[in-house]
Amino acid sequence: MRWGLALAFLGLSACGGTSTATSSPSQRPESTSEATTSKESTSKELADPNFPSDGVKPGWNSVDEAGRKRISEFADEYLTYVQEARTTRQSTRALLAMATEAGAVPWDSAKKPGPGQLLYWHDAASSSLAVLRVGSEAVDEGIGVVLASQDSALIRLTPSPIYERSGLALFDTSIMGTLKLESWLHTPLALSLYQAAASPGAKVIDIVLGDEEGEPVFTIPDLLPHLSSKVQRHKLVDSPERLDVVAGFTAKALSKTLSSHGISTGALASIEATLVPAGEATYVGVDQGLIAGANHHSRAVPFVAMNAVLGGNAGRTTLLILMGRNQQFYAGAGAEGHVASLLPKAIETLDSNADALKLRRILARTNVLMFDHSSGTRNGGVVLGTRRDDSSPSAFRQVLQLFEEGKVVTQLIQTSGWSDAREVASLDIDTVAIGLPVSGFGMPYELISTFDLYQALAACRAWVSQ
Repeated sequence: MRWGLALAFLGLSACGGTSTATSSPSQRPESTSEATTSKESTSKELADPNFPSDGVKPGWNSVDEAGRKRISEFADEYLTYVQEARTTRQSTRALLAMATEAGAVPWDSAKKPGPGQLLYWHDAASSSLAVLRVGSEAVDEGIGVVLASQDSALIRLTPSPIYERSGLALFDTSIMGTLKLESWLHTPLALSLYQAAASPGAKVIDIVLGDEEGEPVFTIPDLLPHLSSKVQRHKLVDSPERLDVVAGFTAKALSKTLSSHGISTGALASIEATLVPAGEATYVGVDQGLIAGANHHSRAVPFVAMNAVLGGNAGRTTLLILMGRNQQFYAGAGAEGHVASLLPKAIETLDSNADALKLRRILARTNVLMFDHSSGTRNGGVVLGTRRDDSSPSAFRQVLQLFEEGKVVTQLIQTSGWSDAREVASLDIDTVAIGLPVSGFGMPYELISTFDLYQALAACRAWVSQ
């Protein structure tokens, strides 16, 4: 593992997310005597912020040997996926491959889809993806929607990125989204380059420079070579504009390297050029209970949701919507635009005779499970965020009941975020937001618990099987 991984974890404890959590009713002891015994026996554990206030230890102590094996096997699958899905486009490509391998066909090619059939829709421009699993129940009973985002902050090269200063060749960059800037300093970076074929028979550019073992990498210095040390003595990064990347000693050498891959320096203006952490995603800790990787906050949930939908039953119809890059939505803005466009499309596919009144009735029976990253307690399970403006009490109780029946470990927190859930709820569709605890949000390598990852899978399976 490359040396940058250790540097990326500096200051991680400040981002770890240890907000106060309360375990779900399914976790609490059934009797008063059991609760008293539990509290007495865990008096020392209560000082640990990873233990909820009722004294019941979350996570691994509730898992038997067979459960640990299932968690480990699923974590191995996720590790493979997250390594090849470091950009939104790469994530969509991997998830689309999963769907087609499971038998999904293009949405518009299906004339009369039957129960169990899988349909997919893909927008290459935004990297958005939707999968419809047709159920045996009539669409009049409503649709279960799973909504998640694949979008993530990134460091991208500007259209004319190469310049020389103080004896070095540098890449000029721009940042999209929110990053913890100082954590990206002195971290080994790889350059992902992609360009679709401009015409039939044209070459597709899809390479990563700096990712193979022994291959030179790129990095962002803490002090640009043309600046005095006094400028940044007390503050390493005071602006995203300072995150320019050392690419070599001369622009000529850099141009020669690009040319060896069939890329001219002028072509960089039209190529998707993104800097990503070099090196592989990996387990952290001797017990392999944590995974370090890039963009867990926008990779874990789409992977979990796709697995649950593809492996679901054919009862109620399920629509999985994975949003792509924010600046190029299929229709409208954000989550609301995706749901408002794709949900009527799904209903029309299943019932071409549905009029406006029937459409409203179906929407009234439809509900949405909105996934996001969250600041919950690690090894505490999935996070249910309690708000009054994005979920009705009945919808919230329904989700709690589903999770309890599915033996999903949950934690409740008060949250003021998840604005996407409020947008979807504004369409008069019951929407409940749940989250997956992620540490180090906005850093090159983020941390998630393998236990929490599997609980997110269990939660999504419970939802699609309702």
